Amino acid sequence: MYKHSRRLMVGVIALLETAGAFAQVAPGETTDDTQARGRVGLETVVVTARKRAESQQDVPVAISSITPTQLESNIATDLSKVAELAPQVMIGRNTNGTGGFLTIRGISSSGTDAGLDQSVAVSIDGVPLSRGRVINSSVYDIAQVEVLAGPQSLFFGKNSPAGVISLRSGDPTDHFEASVKAGYEMEAEERYVEGMVSGPISDTFSARLAFRGSAMNGWIDNVAQPVADPLHPGVTVPGATFGNKGPDGDNYSGRLTLRWEPSSDFNANLKVTWDKQSMNAMNAYVELYCTGGQTVPTIAVIAMPYADCEKNQRKAEASLPAVYAENYPYGNGGLPYYDSKFVLGALTLNKEFDKVSLTSTTGYYDQTVTGGNNADYTPFSLLWSTQHEDYELFTQEVRVNTEFDGPLNFMGGVYFEKSRRPWFNAADLFHGGFNVMAQNWTTFETRASVDSESYSGFAQVRWNITDSLELAGGARYTHEEKDGDFENLSIGVTTLNLRPVGDVLHSSYDDDNVSPEVTLTWHPAPDQTIYGAYKTGFKSGGLSNGAILQRAFTVDSVKFGPEESKGFEIGYKSTLLADTLRLDVTAYRYEYDGLQVASFDPTTLSFNIGNAAAARTEGVSGSFNWLATDNLSFNGNVGYNRARYTDYRTAPCYAGQTAALGCVGGSQNLSGTALVRAPDVTFSIGADYRAQFTAGWIADFSVDASHSDSYQAHTDNHPGGMQDAFWRLNAAINLMPEDERFKLSLIGRNLTNEYYMIASSSAPGGPPTQFVATFNRPREVVLQAEYNF
Repeated sequence: MYKHSRRLMVGVIALLETAGAFAQVAPGETTDDTQARGRVGLETVVVTARKRAESQQDVPVAISSITPTQLESNIATDLSKVAELAPQVMIGRNTNGTGGFLTIRGISSSGTDAGLDQSVAVSIDGVPLSRGRVINSSVYDIAQVEVLAGPQSLFFGKNSPAGVISLRSGDPTDHFEASVKAGYEMEAEERYVEGMVSGPISDTFSARLAFRGSAMNGWIDNVAQPVADPLHPGVTVPGATFGNKGPDGDNYSGRLTLRWEPSSDFNANLKVTWDKQSMNAMNAYVELYCTGGQTVPTIAVIAMPYADCEKNQRKAEASLPAVYAENYPYGNGGLPYYDSKFVLGALTLNKEFDKVSLTSTTGYYDQTVTGGNNADYTPFSLLWSTQHEDYELFTQEVRVNTEFDGPLNFMGGVYFEKSRRPWFNAADLFHGGFNVMAQNWTTFETRASVDSESYSGFAQVRWNITDSLELAGGARYTHEEKDGDFENLSIGVTTLNLRPVGDVLHSSYDDDNVSPEVTLTWHPAPDQTIYGAYKTGFKSGGLSNGAILQRAFTVDSVKFGPEESKGFEIGYKSTLLADTLRLDVTAYRYEYDGLQVASFDPTTLSFNIGNAAAARTEGVSGSFNWLATDNLSFNGNVGYNRARYTDYRTAPCYAGQTAALGCVGGSQNLSGTALVRAPDVTFSIGADYRAQFTAGWIADFSVDASHSDSYQAHTDNHPGGMQDAFWRLNAAINLMPEDERFKLSLIGRNLTNEYYMIASSSAPGGPPTQFVATFNRPREVVLQAEYNF
């Protein structure tokens, strides 16, 4: 059972011994010698992983930081592309449910059930967010991104069992700054412009305004043409009348930051972000494919015209015939669409009392998502769905931190969160008949409303045993309550056994948890950090909110249990060769109990949510940054992550699974198999070079290549959900004058044009060899110009 852990420990010890020898400065050269030659060292990276400013090399946390330059050089304008820059991280969109998948070290939550919070939290300007739809937000004018791997029980909101992705936007400056950039992406024909203006308004007041707007045609060809409805003679399905490309849409966002600093010991920072996104389908990122030798996709054994079975950025999805679209709630005349609007506010107040600091962070988030899509992914539009969700969140955290001269210091505070989520779903299944109650062709119309409140208190004591040895211990207590009402508003013609109209299912859930954390940190030299930590994490259970409300559902059956994690990690960080080389190595082993998972049942066209008994992640990761010369630098990371179910004997069978394939009594045993989106090995290597291009002009070159092992993208472990290993290659060339006021860039992302699955599920109404999957964005080539005032 522990053979992998022993191998990991041996590997880490070898790495520590090597790094320790390396840290003594290269043979024949002292630190003073290197500095005397005028070498410029790597810039200090300041992070806030423990809610106070610390050097990344000193903080005892497994953390990856991403700079604004890295974001720009890799066209990372949304969270899914930001994830590509961090080791062992994967983010992708989902059509329904919570709207997204966020994965760190193979731990993630399904995006298919609207009642789920994510195991990976996102923090934007200090406001923690646990809903997957946050990944739709634009990423621009960002000062820094921090990715914290593993359980984070103390410093971010109501806890996270798998990790946190923290984004901090730019703050107002004490002098005038302004910039504007515009670009064109050639593959998806995307046009964008973004800009920023910042500076003081008075001696105590400053402001920053940033914006971004984009529009694109998309990269998936939709070849659906008008066809006769195979189940309803006389009805013509209109084809792809909503566009022959996808995801076709636009995105507009703006952020205003106001900072007031009336004295040296107090400041207030208010950030308000508005974001709007539109696309020509909720499932615009999804494509159908087949395995097992199938060459023509089918639905209800009917072959699909125009469609194919390949993963080739080509699909055939039609809009809804007008006869079925009439009076459809949120129907948009039968045209698929997706509209998202959100407002995020963050007010941070900081007060200093000599050796004590007090911080208050108030957050408000309101996101409305509405859309409709062809739910069978075919040119027949036999299944149709529309959804509307309005999620409103209020958060409040008050935190105190001490910086006494003595050996003991303290951090503690309280956190409160309140949310409300009204939700609506209307589905038309095979146009079975006219819904007399609703006066439309919906099979059913369902609503839900879930209220949630969370209270927590957290504290940590830091004891400097010596000048180089620190012991930190703390815990977070969390109490969470959820109340939900679920009902069918109307039922049309169907054989589904649905809950009767007017019979409201009311269910409540509450949970309590204490998550402790202990870290021992040793600095054997000013430029070295060694730490060991015991960490725990927690995510509350809740109330399942699937697309179909069946008669069999009860007060208890819609509940699912909490997800908890605990384990150890050890890490080594070192700055070598006069601050020109930095190393970071982490080994970890975490146990997860009650991992929340969801699976698709193609017979009922619904997702089921439950708790896997146990899972484990164990591995080792490392990264380096090397400033080889003043103009040439290298960077890279490597990770081995073994993420496996250790006890999951009652997993649902996948479509078409027989007893010979392991399906016994409707269940399969997934114990020992890999978790979804959990490649064993990932690594990347990159370089940056600056050169004198011509008199008065500079050229910057950057390139990086990353590799991922194969992994399973299908929650039910269907063989058809396996994603093969792949490489990504990014490169950028920047040309600018020496004052860097103007910059012209040619940027390439995913130049290998890898097209890989992030999540896969069985296709509704199709055979067991037919699937639909969310894919990444393929190759991008951008020409961009930027001017700094």
